[in-house]
Amino acid sequence: MPEPRPLRPGDPEWIGPHRLVGFIGEGGQGVVYLARTPEGERVALKVLHARLSDDAHAKRRFQREADAARRVAPFCTARVLRADVTGDRPYILSEYVDGESLQQVVTREGPREEYALVRLAVATATALAAIHRAGIVHRDLKPSNVLLGPDGPRVIDFGIARALDAAYSLTTDLVGTPAYMAPEQFHEQEVGPAGDVFAWAGTMVFAATGRPPFGLGNLAVVMRRILVAEPDLSGVPESLRPLLEAALTKDPRSRPGSSDVLDMLLGAAGGPAPAAGPFPPPAPGSAADDLTPAPAPPPPRAPGSAAAFPAPAPLPGRAPVPARSSLPSPAPSRESSPTTPSTGFSSPSPARLGRLDRFARLAGTAGRRRILTVVSVLVAACVLGVATWLVLPSGAPAAVPRSAPKPTTKPAPTGFDAASASVVNPSARRGGTMRFGAGFVADSFDPGNTYYPSLWNVARLYGRSLTMYRPAPGAGGRELVGDLAEGLGVPSDGGRTWTYRLRAGLKYEDGTPIVAADVKHAVLRAIGKDTLSRGPYHFEELLNLPSGYRGYFASPKADTDGAIRTPDDRTVVFHLRKPHGAFDHVAQVPQTMPVPEAKDTGAAYEKHVLSSGPYEFESAERGKRLVLVRNPHWSAATDPNRRALPDRYEITFDMDQDAVDKGLVSGDLDLDLDSGASANLPERIAADPALRARADAPTIGWLRYVAINPQVLPFDNVACRRAVFAAADREALRDAYGRGLRAGTIATGLLPPTISGHRPLNLYQTGKGDVAGARGQLAACGRPGGFAATIIFRAAQPAERKAAEALKTALGRVGIRLTLRGLSQADHTAQHGGSPSYLRKEKIGLSVRAWTADWPEGASYLPYLADSREILEDGLSFNVSVRLPEVDYLIDQAGAELDPGRREELWARVDRAVMEQAVVLPVQWDTRVLLRGERLTNVHVSHAFSDYDYVDLGLS
Repeated sequence: MPEPRPLRPGDPEWIGPHRLVGFIGEGGQGVVYLARTPEGERVALKVLHARLSDDAHAKRRFQREADAARRVAPFCTARVLRADVTGDRPYILSEYVDGESLQQVVTREGPREEYALVRLAVATATALAAIHRAGIVHRDLKPSNVLLGPDGPRVIDFGIARALDAAYSLTTDLVGTPAYMAPEQFHEQEVGPAGDVFAWAGTMVFAATGRPPFGLGNLAVVMRRILVAEPDLSGVPESLRPLLEAALTKDPRSRPGSSDVLDMLLGAAGGPAPAAGPFPPPAPGSAADDLTPAPAPPPPRAPGSAAAFPAPAPLPGRAPVPARSSLPSPAPSRESSPTTPSTGFSSPSPARLGRLDRFARLAGTAGRRRILTVVSVLVAACVLGVATWLVLPSGAPAAVPRSAPKPTTKPAPTGFDAASASVVNPSARRGGTMRFGAGFVADSFDPGNTYYPSLWNVARLYGRSLTMYRPAPGAGGRELVGDLAEGLGVPSDGGRTWTYRLRAGLKYEDGTPIVAADVKHAVLRAIGKDTLSRGPYHFEELLNLPSGYRGYFASPKADTDGAIRTPDDRTVVFHLRKPHGAFDHVAQVPQTMPVPEAKDTGAAYEKHVLSSGPYEFESAERGKRLVLVRNPHWSAATDPNRRALPDRYEITFDMDQDAVDKGLVSGDLDLDLDSGASANLPERIAADPALRARADAPTIGWLRYVAINPQVLPFDNVACRRAVFAAADREALRDAYGRGLRAGTIATGLLPPTISGHRPLNLYQTGKGDVAGARGQLAACGRPGGFAATIIFRAAQPAERKAAEALKTALGRVGIRLTLRGLSQADHTAQHGGSPSYLRKEKIGLSVRAWTADWPEGASYLPYLADSREILEDGLSFNVSVRLPEVDYLIDQAGAELDPGRREELWARVDRAVMEQAVVLPVQWDTRVLLRGERLTNVHVSHAFSDYDYVDLGLS
């Protein structure tokens, strides 16, 4: 659907129990809004114009629209969820299709290329045939009523549809869009399914050429062309032209029916022909070949049967799709039963076969073969609903299955920022001493007692957790794999119980076996902060621990089997207080690196951690230096994720940052553990081509933002908050945090691109500001002259002061007068700035803030920023502005969701919901400037650590 815009002055905020959050569009019958149900679901709400609310005829037509849409297969239309025509404001509630219309896409990007056009033709013909099968005539099919949603095209707007029941006339008034109307719509003739076929053909001509087949102009001109002129098909591919000519015939009796069109596209007139034209058949093993079902004869159908869309039989080995799903069953694979039909359609009747034969002769053999070649790959996807191809741009390659041949090896990328998405200097060479430096003091080498991301990265050299992030560049580095465990956890009890099975043959550096009880002990020793005070709190928050439990050292005799059980030496079972779908991410933290109870020396354990990884301690100087050498009892056979290339690591902490920079430039050091900390190195890199060639500037998981407090007037009004979004100079805000190589990415939402669940959002301007738009929002919120507000920031952070000053300057252009107030770090985070009661008392409406995640998944990001239940009125609150019940509901859903794909979509919905309410102004996603040591091999950036992945590194 069109990108929602802010509600306009005079738009209602509620229709029934549904809150309106955006304006989508308006037509002669009603207005369409983006709305949220009481459960938090995003829906499209079409409300009848107020002037028609008392019109009985209009209400009946409105009801028929809902009834018509309900009768069509849900993958073809925006599914109707509810209709209420009895109240003062009749409305229809339907599924929100998050996609643009064909009209918008073609207008912006131009005509579709032939391959994409054929895909679109098959999909829309499928929808049209399903509409007719349901006994509906649409009567206004056009490019703006075809939405390209993420799961396929949807035909929408049944506002002037007519049912084929005897109760409704087929010949009434002139309704529709003239450029796509069939000739009979201008006469007092029956307007039936053939009129929709005419409009479908016109829509395909528009997709192919960017113009309707009879041009544009006033009604009289267009009407005359439709009645007497031939359609302009110049620019339409030869493969489709004969079929579209037939569908645009003046006499509706001579047009193919929608099922005929579909059968023609699918090659039902005869058997598959050899490939011809620009579309060769897919090569064996290709993605296209994988999608093509094994040929089989279609099921017989009685002559004269009207059913064009019999329900396809369930595929072998697949469960039927639940009734609530908007997607049909997946397409069969090549491994399907030989008797699986190749399409979801029944065979044509003899009469239809005769007509199809005529259309086949019109199309010509070559044209038909070209269509068949394309459609043979797509038929199962279009018919059975696996329509992921619809969101690919023209010419985009299909996904390659794991069984497909590997692509030809290409030279490894080199140069600036090459390691952000690729492996630089790949090598399998073993040996050498890796030298790391760091400008900070290490808090602890104990994996259970540190919260430094770089130390978590280092710990993977000498310790193995239950799961880990796969060493891979780009988004591949967010993929979880088994580490100590054979694979990922097995959830049960709705996600409250997670079971891990350890690999066989695991050993410590002393040759003793690693057992499940050691993992349990490692987790319990890190709970409670009396002895180990520096680690994260995830297990305390999640595990079903006994009341009053304070960790292993404070409660050594407590019965903890209700939280963690080890029924045998290779099985670890976690019991959680509530479902947690992302528990595999929790299982990768270093706190699951095994520790034998008998070897645990408490706070002194960091002096010599018993290694479960490829390297062991040679020496350790607390906080200052760590030397690692090979662990003789580590076995590559039990560790498919680590190559362990260097022989030795020498890691020095508490160095002067200038000395770290100098060593990295000269080659005396291979890596800076505190990458991005240097104040001067980025400028030096930018000025030196040799340094720039081994530097990277990836976007990382840090969000800079301004919280807008709706508990402080006038920010209780969403239009006043949106005025801030409109007036803000987003470029100046970004530049406050750094320019040149340090410049971040202007954020359009909360979730950075490195976090699973990130989706591009374009709800607000991201440039120098929209002054006119801001003034319009101020007028809408009743403050046309602006208002005064206070913004706080951390006084010790110069970048935050600059950001506040940039916002003050930009908002001042529209009369919003900001007072700046700097606070100490403690006051901003733990006291005043984190206390909603203080913010209300002092009337502080804006707060400059920052956030990052413990791992690259929404569960580690959004609850802390957007869950109202995380707000402590007088304590440490990271969220001080988001109090939205629908967001809390979505967070609960996402937190419990076990399917990663669905969980990502839910986190994306949380992000969008917060943005729609304008309670957080995202400023930027940070960039980190990294410099690769000149000897390093296998260098790539990890999304999980916002740094290079230490596990893969080697030396040239």
